[in-house]
Amino acid sequence: MHDYSNTKGKELTYTERQLIERWHNKEKLSNRQIAQLLNKAPQTIHHELKRGQVQLKTKTR
Repeated sequence: MHDYSNTKGKELTYTERQLIERWHNKEKLSNRQIAQLLNKAPQTIHHELKRGQVQLKTKTR
């Protein structure tokens, strides 16, 4: 089990958002993998992606 107590209430930095974007779009890492790399809760990553703070790569036809 991970201890996220030291990150509670802290916003993600611009650099962390850039990393999430790169890892999610280019390296195809899961939210859980990204969360482990950043020592954040997986739900934090999910919320950032859902909120639109990070550019998601969408497939075009």
